[in-house]
Amino acid sequence: MANLVITSARLVKGADEHQLTMPAGVAIVAGQYVRPDSVSGKWALGNAAAAGNIGDGFIALNSAAIGEPVTAVKGPCIVDIGEALAALGYGAVVYLADADGTLADAAGTVSTKVGNVVPGWGAVTPDKLLRVSLA
Repeated sequence: MANLVITSARLVKGADEHQLTMPAGVAIVAGQYVRPDSVSGKWALGNAAAAGNIGDGFIALNSAAIGEPVTAVKGPCIVDIGEALAALGYGAVVYLADADGTLADAAGTVSTKVGNVVPGWGAVTPDKLLRVSLA
């Protein structure tokens, strides 16, 4: 299993009803898997190490320090996460990893599918984009 290294995230296609903006309860980096914390009501990082850590998952679109606003999306939508998907083939499944907020090319302890790699045509060769299927 290889964790994906994500440094940016940009919504390519999706509707406003699939977005949620709340304060960060922890430092968050764009592209991380986040979930609403059941106690604070702020974003927390989710992971697949245990079922209780998965929560209602979203993908963060911006980086933020504690207390700053973070907008995150869930499926159905398409997100550009830079070169993080370069080594994966089209159709490959992207999972939640056991490490906080991290996506991977293989399932963590609790198998949680985040989405699939899809082509995005806007140039001569397609970009690899993440079709988020979190619902």
